[in-house]
Amino acid sequence: MRLRPRGRPLPRRLAPGGRRYHRRACGVVRMVMRLAALVISGIFRIFSLFPQRRCIALLSRQSARPFDFELLEPALRRAFPDYKLVWCCVAHGGEMTVPLMLKQLWYVATAEVCLVDGYVPAVSIPRGSRRSACIQLWHALGAIKKFGFQSLHTAAGRSPEAARAFSMHAGYDCIVAGLSGAVPAFAEAFGYPESAFLPLGLPRCDYLLRPEYAGMRAERSAALAAEIAALPAVGEGDASVAHDGPALDESRGDQREGVGADCTTRTRTNRPVVLYAPTFRKNNANPAWLADAVCALDASLPAEVALLISAHPLDVEHLEGRVLTPRVRVVHRTATIDALAVADYVVTDYSAVAFEAMLAGVKTYFYVPDIEEYRNSPGLNVDPLRDAPGISTADAEALAHLVADDLACGSYDRTCETAFARGYGIDPDPAACAVDAIVDVVRGYLKR
Repeated sequence: MRLRPRGRPLPRRLAPGGRRYHRRACGVVRMVMRLAALVISGIFRIFSLFPQRRCIALLSRQSARPFDFELLEPALRRAFPDYKLVWCCVAHGGEMTVPLMLKQLWYVATAEVCLVDGYVPAVSIPRGSRRSACIQLWHALGAIKKFGFQSLHTAAGRSPEAARAFSMHAGYDCIVAGLSGAVPAFAEAFGYPESAFLPLGLPRCDYLLRPEYAGMRAERSAALAAEIAALPAVGEGDASVAHDGPALDESRGDQREGVGADCTTRTRTNRPVVLYAPTFRKNNANPAWLADAVCALDASLPAEVALLISAHPLDVEHLEGRVLTPRVRVVHRTATIDALAVADYVVTDYSAVAFEAMLAGVKTYFYVPDIEEYRNSPGLNVDPLRDAPGISTADAEALAHLVADDLACGSYDRTCETAFARGYGIDPDPAACAVDAIVDVVRGYLKR
């Protein structure tokens, strides 16, 4: 039986007060959105007249090749060899086109099972009955910042009119949560009861923890480790921003500590590495927030530390023209999940990479200089200063002292990190396999 979002009142005004032209403009926007939804529903009904096919469709508007789908694909092909497996994803993250929308509508109408990793209009907008089952594999292990229904009517969230017209997050038969601690926030964000969620983990959990992926992890992080090894010694070079360069050669393993210590190793580098991986900000009050944060970290962190920046390209643009030391590397060609392998420390703010880092046993700090703004928009499910005070700070110099003290005498507050991680459901089990669990869920929806 298809899950239905809980009914919840949505504000009917896009903004309080306003002039007459503003009200008219809002009315036109609402009418256009409703018309678009009707057209999409009509096309879906036409496609539904065609025979259903033995097909499993992977749909995304997040990226062209979602990593969780890549990890899941081989298991799906082995488990269901008589089913066609198709990819139908955006060419670039978030860039939905009319042809792609039509293709996704076609597969939602004719496939037996669709897997999505975020909101997909072709799944949620069409009204009426649907033959295919839809399994939501949300693209993050948890939710530090609020999203979806939690953040309506905030600068960083969707408008209530758009949520209503486009049936935000409607149409899921099953929702897989990465971690058990994410379920309460996900239930609010998706508008479903907590009983609708299966905290099975995501394929990326297997990638970080299971030994069969060790070679893949080493291969995907080797180039970045070599680039770090090629950095000039402390005190050498001119101030600049260094970008990915040519790969060099080898690295050696080193056992992790912490929550995921028994499952993971790090790629040894010739100097301590801090990976700064903040979340993408929408409508932030300071467009140059990333450049300001990187400059503050570069000025404060110990000189022997290499500082890697893994952030959204639109934010990285603001680094141009900033004077930084040569130890700063902007990571373009290595995914954040692979950069974890070379990191001694992960510094983030409201990004779910914190959960991946803790799962992998990487020492994790929350650096939140704009937390007052984020508490208001989009809001926080996890407040780092409150929920993990021993590993959180709003000040770059305080963060630098934490790193320097840990390098000198191993003072990292592992007790605070472990308590936070366990409370969120981060409890690595090398025997667990999220891929197998998800394949079993898919099997339950196939009409074989």
